[in-house]
Amino acid sequence: MKFGGHQPKARIFRKLKAETQREVYQSVLQHVRTCLNRGPYNVLELRANLTPEQAGALPMALTTLAQAGEIAALGHSVYARVPWMPATRTVRTSPIEDLVFASLTEHETASEIATWLGLSVGEVRDSLSALERAGLIEERLDPRRPNRYRIVSPHMAKHIRQGAQDRTFTDIARHG
Repeated sequence: MKFGGHQPKARIFRKLKAETQREVYQSVLQHVRTCLNRGPYNVLELRANLTPEQAGALPMALTTLAQAGEIAALGHSVYARVPWMPATRTVRTSPIEDLVFASLTEHETASEIATWLGLSVGEVRDSLSALERAGLIEERLDPRRPNRYRIVSPHMAKHIRQGAQDRTFTDIARHG
């Protein structure tokens, strides 16, 4: 441990050797499958207890499993094994955006989020921009502390912090 308030910088997944990347990626795939066999999980619950290297592989693992049809996004940063419930409408899957969005319950800046998730600051900034355009997050209006973000809805932030366990997800058809 370093003194003076500096923490060691996490190695980003893509900087690992190819063989190490493959091993880490496979361990994350297995971790996600094991978790989702128990029921739906929020991305922060899936991220919990992962090493920084594994955290960097999580977006790729979620994308791979979603594209393969093994898992599905239920919305609100929650994923489930398929079939968990009949799909009644498509939910757009963006694991990196989901991770960044959910991270805003604990972190405020792009660099804090990038370090915690094991992603590059550029990837996090791109996600923050997309989430801001979607109206889900906003920059805090404190000139003394610039470049800090928060989730617009405190109710949504509370749901994300509580996770997916013991919650019921139901699609409601809207007829106009």
